[in-house]
Amino acid sequence: MKLAILTPTLTKPYPQYLDALEASVSVLDGAGIEHKAGFKVGCPYISHARAEMLRMAMDAGCDTFLFIDHDLSWRPQDILAVISRDDPVTAGTYRFKKDEAEYMATIHTNADFTPRVRADGCIKADKVPAGFLKLTLDAVRQFMRAYPELIYGDPERYSVDLFNHGAHKGVWWGEDYAFSRRWGECGGDIWLV
Repeated sequence: MKLAILTPTLTKPYPQYLDALEASVSVLDGAGIEHKAGFKVGCPYISHARAEMLRMAMDAGCDTFLFIDHDLSWRPQDILAVISRDDPVTAGTYRFKKDEAEYMATIHTNADFTPRVRADGCIKADKVPAGFLKLTLDAVRQFMRAYPELIYGDPERYSVDLFNHGAHKGVWWGEDYAFSRRWGECGGDIWLV
């Protein structure tokens, strides 16, 4: 695995992000995972920033991409928990920025409304935030084949707008839920750690 940790930010990542990233380096090194971090600073369009970082990571030969928002913090083992799954798309979730403990994501449930949980504890998700989201190169390629209208740039090294947002069938979709919707529509599953 060659991991790229990709973070868009308007100015710079928050101190808690930088502390968590620094603490994660030794854990990734200890697991023998080659890793790089990429930042896109100052771009007001998050979908464009993520597409540009993804292209740079692909050019660097990475095969696993972890998008992390600049205002998050995490435990170093959380990165391993998300990237170590064989699934093409895996996510971690986090709380909304409010006092009540409410987490972002919608999940699949069984007939009795209990979450669909695998033996490894992962929950099948329908829509997830993109702030702690892992994709493999195979997932990117599958997405590009399914949505050629979202491909742009140099034909020798296309970029893809994975997080293209906007109106769809009378509803406004943010970039992360729009990705989730499209990924599901092209046959992909999302697993939430």
